[in-house]
Amino acid sequence: MPTAGGLVQAIANGSAIGCDVVQLFTANPRQWNAPPPDVELAQAFRRACAECGISHAVAHDSYLINLCAPDAAVLERSRQAFLAELRRAEALGLEWVVTHMGAHLGSGQEVAIPRLAQSITQLLEATAGMAVGIALETTAGQGTTLGATFEEIARVLDLCRNPPRLGVCLDTCHIFVAGYDIRTDEAYEGTLSAFHRTIGLERLRIIHANDAKKPLGSRVDRHEHLGRGWIGLDAFRRLVTDARLQTIPVLVETPEADTMHEVNVRILRQFARGEEAPMRVKVLLFGHFSAVYPDGLVVDVPPKSTAADVARYLEEQNARLQGLGRICRVAVNEEYAQPSAELKDGDTLAFIPPLSGG
Repeated sequence: MPTAGGLVQAIANGSAIGCDVVQLFTANPRQWNAPPPDVELAQAFRRACAECGISHAVAHDSYLINLCAPDAAVLERSRQAFLAELRRAEALGLEWVVTHMGAHLGSGQEVAIPRLAQSITQLLEATAGMAVGIALETTAGQGTTLGATFEEIARVLDLCRNPPRLGVCLDTCHIFVAGYDIRTDEAYEGTLSAFHRTIGLERLRIIHANDAKKPLGSRVDRHEHLGRGWIGLDAFRRLVTDARLQTIPVLVETPEADTMHEVNVRILRQFARGEEAPMRVKVLLFGHFSAVYPDGLVVDVPPKSTAADVARYLEEQNARLQGLGRICRVAVNEEYAQPSAELKDGDTLAFIPPLSGG
């Protein structure tokens, strides 16, 4: 959740769109230094989580941190910054701090992975007695970043001797573009089995449910709304109905947080209840119908709905739209189409009466 209105407001905003799990930054993710939360803020944050029914709250660390940096000064600064992240998270009552595994920047994995394990071991020792843990996030494998394979993550866990406060965060977009397919039943089972054999499902603490803008194995980290990317909706239906994962918090990190987080969360909720996720279609009205909704409107309709179905729905909702489906031509994404054409989630549908100038 965005924290522009403050950490407490982020919790309230998450609850308002149907979340009982929230991830946030405890400080500016593009700056090194941040003050610890004062006692009053920490108390207010914990109170907000309880009042809003937030069962799990986690943090993501700063983008600047590189716990396997080859430069000694950057490495030490990263370790100190992450130590501050853990202390802030502990004060706020957060369960985990999610972190990318860093980049070796040319020094090579054989050097970087032990260095990362050393950083994590030092951080856990420095925070002995705290409850907050570290969750290593699977990565897309861009550039020299670590964590694109389950084997790399398993090696770090082994070098750290699998402490209880060290877990794994699985990001669906990241593993997909790193080469792990989850689009079919067989592919999903194969990937989950590979994770369990290599890392162990008992180490999985958090799931980031994101679709991918780029194809399988592309190694390009670009998140997309659920069902609008290369992964597709079926994978997310499997994810939230998989009995093996029912205790794992699931988060979305999709674009356009202010408008689309609610949509993506709703899709996951409906899948978890065994329902089909609706399609969200933007409707534009022209001619005399535009007076009813001058700025257009957004409607949620069942999967495989057609333009004719949307017209009937709108006519039922508003008497001033009678005749919409009978007299109007329709356009889908600025191209004329038949009223019987099936729509897709995210389409823009226009109804254009005669002589409207459309």
